[in-house]
Amino acid sequence: MMLVGKKTKTTPIEEIVKLCNAAVAKQSEQNKKGGFGLDDYTDGRTIGGASLARNILRLIYDTPRSV
Repeated sequence: MMLVGKKTKTTPIEEIVKLCNAAVAKQSEQNKKGGFGLDDYTDGRTIGGASLARNILRLIYDTPRSV
């Protein structure tokens, strides 16, 4: 029996990594578009979110995993 369109289940860590990578990519894309504009609040949230995401990724990948 073949299941069509069934998604594979991801772990919570995989979901966290996806969200963090998306936040970092958002800041990178904004930088490529010519930097930041007049809306300091939104720009600050983008930068802060990417910074937090990088710290989370650092914790995930630099921490030894117990088996």
